[in-house]
Amino acid sequence: MEVETLKDYIVFAENLNKNYQTNAAVKDISLKVKYGEIFGLIGADGAGKTSTIQMLCGLINPSSGLIFIDGHNVEKEPDIIRSKIGYMSQDFTLYLDMSVDENIDFIGKLKGMSDKELGERKERLLSFSRMEPFRNRRADALSGGMKKKLGLSCALIHKPRVLILDEPTTAVDPISRGDLWRILYEFIIQGITVIMSTPYMDEAERCNRVALMQDGEILACDTPEKLKKMVDRNIFSCKSRYINATCREINEKTDFSSQIYGDQMRIFTPTGTEDLSLVKTLLSKNTKNNGLDIYDVKKVSPNMDDVYMELLARETDKNKKLDWIPFNLPEIGKKAIEISNVTKMFKDFMAVNNVSFSIDTGSILGLLGPNGAGKTTLIKIMCGLLPPTKGEAVVAGYDIATQAGLVKERIGYMSQLFSLYPDLTVEQNLDLYASIYSLNKKDRKIRKDWVIDLAGLRGMEKYLTSDLVGGWKQKLALGCSVVHQPSVLFLDEPTSGVDPVARQEFWDVIYRFSEEGITIVVTTHFMDEADRCNMLGLMNWGNLIAMDHPEALKKGLPVDFYELSSTSTLESFDKLLSLDHLNQVSLYGEKIHISSEMDAESIQNRIMEDKSLCITSITKIDPILEDVFIYHVLESERQVENNI
Repeated sequence: MEVETLKDYIVFAENLNKNYQTNAAVKDISLKVKYGEIFGLIGADGAGKTSTIQMLCGLINPSSGLIFIDGHNVEKEPDIIRSKIGYMSQDFTLYLDMSVDENIDFIGKLKGMSDKELGERKERLLSFSRMEPFRNRRADALSGGMKKKLGLSCALIHKPRVLILDEPTTAVDPISRGDLWRILYEFIIQGITVIMSTPYMDEAERCNRVALMQDGEILACDTPEKLKKMVDRNIFSCKSRYINATCREINEKTDFSSQIYGDQMRIFTPTGTEDLSLVKTLLSKNTKNNGLDIYDVKKVSPNMDDVYMELLARETDKNKKLDWIPFNLPEIGKKAIEISNVTKMFKDFMAVNNVSFSIDTGSILGLLGPNGAGKTTLIKIMCGLLPPTKGEAVVAGYDIATQAGLVKERIGYMSQLFSLYPDLTVEQNLDLYASIYSLNKKDRKIRKDWVIDLAGLRGMEKYLTSDLVGGWKQKLALGCSVVHQPSVLFLDEPTSGVDPVARQEFWDVIYRFSEEGITIVVTTHFMDEADRCNMLGLMNWGNLIAMDHPEALKKGLPVDFYELSSTSTLESFDKLLSLDHLNQVSLYGEKIHISSEMDAESIQNRIMEDKSLCITSITKIDPILEDVFIYHVLESERQVENNI
């Protein structure tokens, strides 16, 4: 290896392989990361991201290959490498019996920092992460998002040359994700190089370059803009009154393909089919209704989800249909869930505060909120697992207080960890759930076969579930949770960590369940998934702070939103944060979103006249759901602070 080559890159990895017994986790990959770059490793669970990151950190040795960081050999110079890098694992590497302050101090002292330098950097990190009010709280009492911010602060305390992060934003809410990126940008501006893994495609937009991984291999590596040019199809976005049925009809009756993305349907056509009227004509000629119920058709640019799905594209048989179990659900009335003034106290802590709402049968309700907002506690109450301190709840037609046993018979539940037993086979897991729900021999066979087809596991019945990849586990767990034909299904972050293809297939199934009359309650941190729900409930600090249809929530805000372009995005973002006439400032790839109560002309003048901001354009936009979420959460916190 020539020294001149290494000088061009702060991280240089060549022909890396990592084998665990007979399993090849990483297969002959090479990476070159430039100084000051944000480099993303993108992929689903099991793609090889964590093994790659651990090799870069020197935590595990490669089976073969070479790694250099800042010109130093990772295997041969471990002491130097430890001084060069900051590392944050998925499980935070925190000392849970120590406070926020003590965790940061311990790592700073371990890195040999002086008291003065440690104190100054700690105050800056606590302020930027909004963790200063919690500095004396023990780490084990922090929410998931707070733990991630503390872990990132510990990794950054000694100002490493390279910051290596393993899924730092997985399973945290948009507010915490924004805080984490705000901390990152503070140090990226100072020249720190960041390598991070993530399953979130929208975070790929924020990286200078990304490597898309699958099955231990790099499928493609380039800038997001160049990767998007790999999508060799035209994409049209539209809306439909019956979005799922329309989407399914397009896929079955035309040569086009389509998928639901948020509250819209995306239609993929071959290159050359670019005229909107031609698209509409082709659709009407190839569908049984002589014209689909679609409107607001427009051509759109590919996103990173499209890139990933293009790379994973595989031939599918359009004529293959899943034989659905006839869900003979018991009549439960028009309302599947009715919650009235529900409150839950744990000693002096109020986890749920006077929540009321009702949901129609067959609806899909999304619950969104920061970590620790009360979503899980509310779900446990609706499942009959926790009694409310006060208030009433009727689920699937039964009172949770007096008929909890009947409620449990009518509901299904899929946890974030898939609710599977990893040391049992696919078939054994299905047999276990069938026996728990006392299915007779005939029903057991029919429904087991159906779940195996649903999960795509035909021929894999004897596999241990621990050997299955995330998408298969996810659909198997979903099948287990509905094998007894529940009326109401609860899903707790069911798609965390799976790839876009598996997420799309999962939501196709969810829509079919809804059409069969099953009511679904889902928690998620993916905003495009929240957009697919019929109703959304936003929670913070135990309160239900907003609830309505997604479109109604977007149209009901008292502020206007703008998208800004800049010649220096990070520096502009940092300066915009200090302007008191802006309600919120958020990064979206290379763009910046702001909101303000000022009129459009005034905000245009103030932003464009400030030359230090380096803004090249400002456009008024309709808010996306993440904007709505951030607005309501920040507004609820302002009201609490002002004792309203």
